Amino acid sequence: MAMVNPPAPPPLFCQSYECGVGKWVPRKEPFTSLKDVQIAYSNLWHPVWDGCGVWDPLAKLEGEEKKKLEGQRLVDTLNWEWVPGRGLLLEYDPVDFVVRMLRSPGGLVLVGDSISRQHWHAIYYTFRHLNITFDSNPKHLPLAGVANVEQFVLSKTSAMTKILQEKAGVPQSRMERPFFTLLEDHMGLGESDIRAITNAKPDYHWYHKFRRVEGWEDHLKWLAMPREGEEVSVTEDTLVMINAGAHWSRHELAMLRAPTDQQEQALLEDTYPRMIDLVTSRLSPIERTSIYYRPTSPGHPKCEDHTVPYKDMADARRQEQNLVQRLKETVSSPDDKKLRSRWDWDLFKRHNELWNRTIHVMNERRPAGAMGAKWHYFDVWDVSMQRPDAHLDPGKDCLHWCLPTIFDEWTRLFYHRVNLDEGRVK
Repeated sequence: MAMVNPPAPPPLFCQSYECGVGKWVPRKEPFTSLKDVQIAYSNLWHPVWDGCGVWDPLAKLEGEEKKKLEGQRLVDTLNWEWVPGRGLLLEYDPVDFVVRMLRSPGGLVLVGDSISRQHWHAIYYTFRHLNITFDSNPKHLPLAGVANVEQFVLSKTSAMTKILQEKAGVPQSRMERPFFTLLEDHMGLGESDIRAITNAKPDYHWYHKFRRVEGWEDHLKWLAMPREGEEVSVTEDTLVMINAGAHWSRHELAMLRAPTDQQEQALLEDTYPRMIDLVTSRLSPIERTSIYYRPTSPGHPKCEDHTVPYKDMADARRQEQNLVQRLKETVSSPDDKKLRSRWDWDLFKRHNELWNRTIHVMNERRPAGAMGAKWHYFDVWDVSMQRPDAHLDPGKDCLHWCLPTIFDEWTRLFYHRVNLDEGRVK
């Protein structure tokens, strides 16, 4: 009888999209107090996290009572960790992450809105905790002093910088440039592009004040450009995490007008893929880059009603139905209800899927040996959807997130994904 080989064992680590499919479970070693949290996140340069907003509908909380409740809420939201349904996640190693950044011409670049800025904040906090120090926007850099730009260059006087340089094996020229950059651009496009793709009338008054970094695409090209003398050691791709989502709504794009909500949303749905096409066409030619689209994370109407995560994704889907109706129920006046519906939170998932499909098609069509940017879809939708309890300010802000809660898991997932995509784990 012929011998039958046993089936190959499953991979030890979760693979690609598997990592974002799972559930939140209680932390194995829970924080028992705010003091525990502050010890775990201690550093010498920034105030330690001290709380998250608490639901106070009558505005009665103040002073020490409010501060104590905010501290406890931070403890409660941090006492959960993400577990993939299949496979394991790498433990996040900030030192290794910075070394990887140094081995690319431009390090890691975040492009997006205020939620991207929140994530940037949480990431650099992990560096501070390990005595990794840096200077922000030194004068010798392009865009130094430009609004909405943060460029971090490792401090020359720090002993930790020397250790990181030795680990990375890179020349001093690389140490003069950023290892971590934030370009806070809410739309990804400027006024002329937005006017064109929305078919705005010539006399439409441009009142918008989106945060913008004019020419951010060119700056990204500069960051990713290989330098003479760095050919041997600075060989990895510049990493880019980009999002263009929450501001692409009828609330922000008032030129999209039609008789009914459905018709207005149809106009927005026609506009959004045009934005995707413009952004991808401009970034795709940039060589030596790996671009990760981070989906827009969900808002949770009435997030103040939640103190723990959903038990799994099925539970989240069931409880988060009728999104727009529930969002409108949070206010009383007809005008406010109309405003809430124009936030278009119900389109976030659809817009994310457009990005996912676009990236899939681009990768299918990518010729073997192509030199342009590599595109990836970095899925954090399920991870975020299951955390209605972790928003910034319950009852007031159920879209942004309490720092550093959910962002720490995004960072861990991203670190794992980069190592996976670049072949350092199997």
